Amino acid sequence: MNNRVSLSPHFRLDEFQCPCCLTVRLQPELLHRLEALRGRWGPVRITSGYRCPSHNREVGGVENSRHMVGAAADVAVAQQRQRSFCLLATEEGFSSVIPYGSRGFVHLAVDL
Repeated sequence: MNNRVSLSPHFRLDEFQCPCCLTVRLQPELLHRLEALRGRWGPVRITSGYRCPSHNREVGGVENSRHMVGAAADVAVAQQRQRSFCLLATEEGFSSVIPYGSRGFVHLAVDL
C-alpha cells in the first residue's frame, strides 16, 4: 500500500498510518490544526498518528484513545522546547495538549 500522498503543504498520508496494518484514519480538523501549528512552529515530525485497536493495546494506549479515530497525533519535540510548543499548540486550538517530557514528544488531539 502506497500512502505517500500529500494531504496538505507539509503532511503526507503515510505520516499518520498505523505502523502495524498501514491503515489511516484522519480527522480533517486534526490535519487543519497541525498545518496551522506547523506554519507557526516550523517543521514537525509525527511519531504516532492513527492506531488500530491492536496497536493501541500494544503501545499501552488508553481504551478510548483519540488515536483510534484519527483525532490525535504525537509530535516529536525536545524536552527543553515542549513548554513553548505546548503554549503555541493551545493557541492553535488543540483540545488536548500533553507533554511527555523526557520521552521527547507531545500528544495533540482535537474534539470530534
